[in-house]
Amino acid sequence: MSSPKLTVLMPVYNAASYLREAMESILHQTFRDFEFLIIDDGSTDESIAIVLSYNDSRIRFIQNEINMGIAATLNRGIELASCELIARMDADDISYPERLQKQYDHMNLNPACALLSTACRIVTAAGKHVRLERYTSRFFYYNLTFECWIYHPTVMFRKAAVQDAGMYSKSFSEDYDLFWKLSQKYPIANLREVLLDYRLSPTSLNTVLRKKEYDIANRENVIRNIQHYMGQDYTLPEEYLECLRHHTAPIAALNNIPEILKCLGKLDEITLQIIKTANPNRNEKDIEEAAWFKRDFIIYQLFHELRWPYNLLLLIKTGKLNHVARKVGIALRWRIKNIKHYFSVSNNKVNLI
Repeated sequence: MSSPKLTVLMPVYNAASYLREAMESILHQTFRDFEFLIIDDGSTDESIAIVLSYNDSRIRFIQNEINMGIAATLNRGIELASCELIARMDADDISYPERLQKQYDHMNLNPACALLSTACRIVTAAGKHVRLERYTSRFFYYNLTFECWIYHPTVMFRKAAVQDAGMYSKSFSEDYDLFWKLSQKYPIANLREVLLDYRLSPTSLNTVLRKKEYDIANRENVIRNIQHYMGQDYTLPEEYLECLRHHTAPIAALNNIPEILKCLGKLDEITLQIIKTANPNRNEKDIEEAAWFKRDFIIYQLFHELRWPYNLLLLIKTGKLNHVARKVGIALRWRIKNIKHYFSVSNNKVNLI
């Protein structure tokens, strides 16, 4: 039997409720030349029995002697992986049938690319649609400074690049930390096609069980990222930092337009330094465009959170009055059109069209 072309790495910890569906989604991929490296991290439910119930030569099952945690388990998996290309998978998510083929093809066509993510669909624990997460690939490098757009189980990366970047080195927010480190040394990319269902599980570490720890670690990552460009002594007021992370409520609560403008000025300063700093993902036009969208989003969000007349004053001071008025006007015209249509078709006596 020839060596596989890629490794699918999936850690498992008490995932019996969704594990079979996750495994089936990998085993029924259109791309079939892979090893399925599953590492159980001390499960106490039926997870081990479910894995052992499969008779597929591509499955390579490893059991940790003790619970090591997600980062250590993933690092063990990377070291054990037989292939240079590694696709991440989580035990409660669902990969679409062509996911591996499309990512494998892209990585082969772009040998410099170290990490490739995809768009995904967010679903409830029961599998019901919540929203789509689809972002523009050329904005990823800039936005990784402030937040993580990359969903961990969508990624495919190169083993050597991850080892060179320092592997997973944090207990929490380990994925964000690694992705940013990779982006400092290698090109990264994203496929806009939705190729995975990301489940909002009640046992999720980052959103439920250890949410506080992940929030703290995410904040620390952002500070590290900003200081990389601005210097180790660079600091921001807490309200500014949260605003740049798109948590605008703290600065909105101040109802202080000069402070908001100073915060936006800090964003401009950071953007300028990102443009000036050498990086394999640096593209001045893309960074400027990504920064424009980020600034616009923050202003639009603050417009809805500030009290009157501070929200109007913010639009005037940032030159966004006409821009937001157009947005509001479009939404208002759409609503009026649909209200008119409703009365036209639902009541023969009322015809407003």
